[in-house]
Amino acid sequence: MLKVRLNPHWNPYDRRDSFRLQLMCLKFLGLWPPEDGDRAARLRHTAYGWGLRVLFMYLYTLTQALYFKDVKDIKELANAMFVLMTQVTLIYKLEKFNYNIPRIQRCLRKLNCTLYHPKGHDEHGPVLRSISNVYWLMIFLTFMAYTTICMWVVSPAFENERRLPVPAWFPFNYHHSDVTYVLLFLYQTIGIFMSATYNFSTDTMFSGFMLHTTGQLARLGGMVRKIGHSVGPEKKESLLAFESDREWKAIRSEVERHSRAHGKPYGELVECVILHQDILSFIDEVQDIFQGSIFAQVCASVIIICMTLLQATGDDVTMADLVSYALYLLVMTSQVLIFCCVGNEISYETNKFTEFIGFSNYYTFDKPASQAAIFFMQRTMKDTRIQVGNVLRVTLNLHTFLQILKLSYSYLAVLQSME
Repeated sequence: MLKVRLNPHWNPYDRRDSFRLQLMCLKFLGLWPPEDGDRAARLRHTAYGWGLRVLFMYLYTLTQALYFKDVKDIKELANAMFVLMTQVTLIYKLEKFNYNIPRIQRCLRKLNCTLYHPKGHDEHGPVLRSISNVYWLMIFLTFMAYTTICMWVVSPAFENERRLPVPAWFPFNYHHSDVTYVLLFLYQTIGIFMSATYNFSTDTMFSGFMLHTTGQLARLGGMVRKIGHSVGPEKKESLLAFESDREWKAIRSEVERHSRAHGKPYGELVECVILHQDILSFIDEVQDIFQGSIFAQVCASVIIICMTLLQATGDDVTMADLVSYALYLLVMTSQVLIFCCVGNEISYETNKFTEFIGFSNYYTFDKPASQAAIFFMQRTMKDTRIQVGNVLRVTLNLHTFLQILKLSYSYLAVLQSME
């Protein structure tokens, strides 16, 4: 049973625990079949997830798409596309997520492998920071999303005529029936809450994996700086204190073999090369799983931000509507900003390995260790970029985020001039 605590005490050897909120939401939404369950249990969970998505995603989005049949001008177009683009993008992301659930579960298990364990107290810092960042990222997005939804639900109360929280078309008139209006209002409210939960619980899986990768890169940087320096007895004891798995035994055997043959600095360099290669493989796997979803979100965000600003600058906007638009805009920009920030952070961390070699005891290296250090520097000089998309490649960094904002503003200016 998952226990949610506001200020948990993290265990650096249980990095999976940072995803406790995401896993709780994904299990409720039917997007996380039991990892140790039999085939029948996984099928039941999958069927439950499909039922929720059909009722509160596909049907809910269809009513919003049908609203286009009454669109007559740009204002109504913006009103129709205000939330629809988020829903269409979310449906695509959910199906990609559902298709890749086995791979995502393997990535989550990979996070707790012994290779990624801190091997001393000085390595706890970056690991604990990454765990805390993943947890509080989920808290932040949950708070912002649910606050925005509450404003959407409350804003119709400030208007004289009956209005639903989200523009939609239904084959009957709900203005003349209190019961029909209340039922549709309740249905849309549930659908909005479900959509928000789908969105932040799946997107933070990608961001969480990348934040943990950043922590591992920072830990690797600390390992590189200590190559060749004397190590106290506490460090030697800590290396033997972990419960070894098969992969870790093979790695330790390889490192010890090189240490006996070419010296301890050479063995430490071999361990750093193995960890660096494993981290890059993990990044490639996560990037391959989520690249289609993140690319769709980045492209849709241009239209979403533009239409939200167009709605907020209307003449008939109430204060409640303005607050809800501002919160929605903050959520959507934060979502893309987080993707760009984690991609930018990974590029920044990987570019520091060359200078970290300078902090090692490199002037005492013999010829084999010096050659291994040069080999490691050559491998780490290649810039690691998080790119999404297949035909059109988009690099996730802060420059991309600024380009999205500029492009959204340009579209907004064009639509306002047409109006």
